Amino acid sequence: MHQSPSRLTSIVAASDNESQISLADRPFDIVFFGLITKRRRFLLAESEKYMAAHPNSSVLVMKTRPREISYMINAYKKAKVCIIAHSYSNVSGGEYHRLTEFAEFGCIPVMEDFSDKIGINQYRQCAHSFFAKQDNLFKTAEDVITLINAGKIGSDFSHVQWWKEGIAWEKILSNLD
Repeated sequence: MHQSPSRLTSIVAASDNESQISLADRPFDIVFFGLITKRRRFLLAESEKYMAAHPNSSVLVMKTRPREISYMINAYKKAKVCIIAHSYSNVSGGEYHRLTEFAEFGCIPVMEDFSDKIGINQYRQCAHSFFAKQDNLFKTAEDVITLINAGKIGSDFSHVQWWKEGIAWEKILSNLD
């Protein structure tokens, strides 16, 4: 396996390994855990706008709390979309450690665009990831949720299997032009 192991893995392995809840039946539309930096404060405002437009929905945007890892696991298991937003700048590589945390739970990643373009097509195709500019993350998440609720993406959980099998970067990199 070529991606970093999740800090949640040992807890997940020890927990009751319940079957995946279908994406359409999950109670959280959008979940984000991470340090709420000055740059990420927009997530709080966007979550309020989303909830106002979708009053029967649940959105969870909160700071990561190491002592509440079981809470994170439970939220990821019950999320349709998990957002990744850069903490300080999008002129950087992807925040793959976030993807590593939630990928095995099956939520669809909506990731902020970033400078490093290596592997982007593979993430789109194999991990069912969507990419958007910072100011369009929630709109993209909303579009993804519409697709999930219509049964058009994520129902087979092939993206979870791809992640669990491990990313073979040597194959991906050898296929780049």
